Amino acid sequence: MGVSLSVMEWMKGYVGFGAVDTDAGFVEGIEQGTYFEHEVLIQIADIDEFVDKPDHTARMDGHIYCERLGGKLPFQGGMFNMLVADDNPSLYFMFYRMPLVNAAGQRFTMLGHKTLHKDRSLDLWSDITTLAVRIFEGDVAGPDMTTPALGAAPDWPAAPIAMGIIHIQVLDGFRSARSFRSPGSSPLELAGAVKKFCGFYLDRLWDVYARIHRSPDARAPDARAPGARESA
Repeated sequence: MGVSLSVMEWMKGYVGFGAVDTDAGFVEGIEQGTYFEHEVLIQIADIDEFVDKPDHTARMDGHIYCERLGGKLPFQGGMFNMLVADDNPSLYFMFYRMPLVNAAGQRFTMLGHKTLHKDRSLDLWSDITTLAVRIFEGDVAGPDMTTPALGAAPDWPAAPIAMGIIHIQVLDGFRSARSFRSPGSSPLELAGAVKKFCGFYLDRLWDVYARIHRSPDARAPDARAPGARESA
């Protein structure tokens, strides 16, 4: 078994119930007062396997908070996929799936994705800190975009009941950067795992954003992957 690595993440924003897309849902959520946040622990069982496999999958536990869904809803067995490649070499995605149950026994699923893409603007911070969110009744499969590593976005039995946008705030980003842990590992093993994680992360960011300066003829790609419901 390889060296494990875990990291915390906090994101906050708004979702609109009955919204038809994520951007409109964010605005409607502000108007409705439907605040949404999550606090999650991303758990990588083996850092070498995580980096080497194309799906880059980790377990995710934690909770969300949304009054319309029942307040604070803890969950276990969620899934996180980091920097999954698209057929378009200028696109990468991060995927989130959270299975939720409130105190009344109602089941929901939150699916989300971050889109990292090359365009004419240097919007790296926005891309890596912005999560497009869809909330469904019941248990539904993810991801919500099509990629070669994870396959086609599934056919859902019904449309999302809510959509919106949540963000990593600056101070929460610093908290995340200080939250790396490797239970059962030595300090040296932890340092090596963090170095490998950060190296993988920065290599992918370089692939996307550094080409802005190296490729003056680049055109903004279509941020919508084949099979996606709609772009974030």
